[in-house]
Amino acid sequence: MQLDTMAQTESDAVIEAVAKASRVVITGHVDPDADAVGSALGLYWALKEAGVRVDTVFGSELPRELRPLPGFVKIRQTLPPSTDLVISVDCGSADRLDATVPDGVDLVNIDHHRSNERFGRWNLVDPEAVCAAEVVYRLIRQAGWPVNGASAQSLYTALASDSGFFGFEGVGAETFDLAGRLIALGADPVMAAGMLRENRSLARVRLMAEALGTLRLALGGRVAWVRVDRSMFERTGARDGDTDEIVDFARSLATVEVGFLIRQNRDGSLKVSLRSKRRVDVGRIAVDFGGGGHRRAAGFAVRMSEEALLARLFETLADHIDEEGVE
Repeated sequence: MQLDTMAQTESDAVIEAVAKASRVVITGHVDPDADAVGSALGLYWALKEAGVRVDTVFGSELPRELRPLPGFVKIRQTLPPSTDLVISVDCGSADRLDATVPDGVDLVNIDHHRSNERFGRWNLVDPEAVCAAEVVYRLIRQAGWPVNGASAQSLYTALASDSGFFGFEGVGAETFDLAGRLIALGADPVMAAGMLRENRSLARVRLMAEALGTLRLALGGRVAWVRVDRSMFERTGARDGDTDEIVDFARSLATVEVGFLIRQNRDGSLKVSLRSKRRVDVGRIAVDFGGGGHRRAAGFAVRMSEEALLARLFETLADHIDEEGVE
């Protein structure tokens, strides 16, 4: 996990900015997931142990299953006064930030999305990293900030989640090396697995059951999709973040290369989450629709009818599947 010269120069500037700041705030993307929250809290505890005045801020609803994470209850909804440095983790663009950055406040952008727009004054972005927590850990190590058990637990949870418990594309020896280091520093892998896999709310499970009832196949069984509308949320009591796992079921079918989920948002827009197995680069598809992400996991939001969206999306998927030679 060595930094190249350019990245090291950028991270040196970040370390200097943190040292000069009177108050640092860490945030991430709207509708945060385990990587965003875990990376933020992992960095929060490292800076706190280093004597930095620091807060973590997320304005939108947090994943309920992450409540056991140390520091979860300390997360604020708005920036405190006198903030003079904001660090964003796991966020690909400025319009996705889950906190309002005041004019004149410097912004650090730490991420691993290939589509990241480099919107910070300083940008630590590594598309080859499995998760944002990996980039955060490199920065912590370079700065010499201490990693206590709380920081290690948060970073490990982020790593386990965004790597699909070490089963996603891109996982390699360095991924397991990082996991081992974090466990040696105090992370409990059993606790992380319990949080992420055995801590679902009843509302989440009920929503999953309703959504899977909408499962459909297309393009000769190579594409599967599900939909979630607002009435499902009302009936089950689930929240927007409770849809995260559903798309994985669509992708898991034997003949399927691409799975996607359409979620109706409160403002009437449609959010699409895309997943692929081995060949189709769904990140490219998401960019075509104004979104972004990774080769195997990406998403976007649009304002159009579901019928128009499906027609355009199926046409695009057909082109990409044919281009990649998916049987």
